[in-house]
Amino acid sequence: MIVSPCLSKGYDRRYVVVDEASGEILDDAGGYGYKTAQNAHRAYSYKSMPPKQNSQPNAVKHEVERWCAVNGEFMGYVEQAMFYAMKDGDSFTKADVERLLCEHSVELPFSTQDLMRHWVML
Repeated sequence: MIVSPCLSKGYDRRYVVVDEASGEILDDAGGYGYKTAQNAHRAYSYKSMPPKQNSQPNAVKHEVERWCAVNGEFMGYVEQAMFYAMKDGDSFTKADVERLLCEHSVELPFSTQDLMRHWVML
């Protein structure tokens, strides 16, 4: 990652990803540059992932969506508990979801974090 002098203006620095050996620009955010070196690194890492690894997060997301559709009654309990927690000014945590899973004797085919990250509110 380097600061691009042609994309940066004043104090607004813009970063691009450059091949160290050849000096070739590998990624410049569509000609706009990235606001931080961390964002440039993150975007380039994502873009250069092999296709199989790149599609894995989507597979988990689709699995969670299908499971939520099939288990709509349980997800209703989760959404209700989340509503009451937010109404009381509390956060809805992984422990809350795990407590509901235990109370309703439901087992997940994926992690609780995957459920919380990808669930679809019906």
